Amino acid sequence: MDAAIIEEYAQKLRAAGARATLVLFTRSGHEHPAHEVRTARDLVYLTHDGAETVILRSEIVAIRFRDAGAGSSRVGF
Repeated sequence: MDAAIIEEYAQKLRAAGARATLVLFTRSGHEHPAHEVRTARDLVYLTHDGAETVILRSEIVAIRFRDAGAGSSRVGF
């Protein structure tokens, strides 16, 4: 997935605060929830419940942004 799209969603996550979550979907069918996302070169770092996961950017096929406070959800491909 393009780094600009990931960064756009990361900014929305930061702006929404603690009530929001991103879920990144990978080619292998896994879902990775995150409360914080940052990118560096070809890697995406996710933080969820105090644990950090690192995923290759090329493995991400979709992102879902969920804002629990507003009750909205948005998906990007």
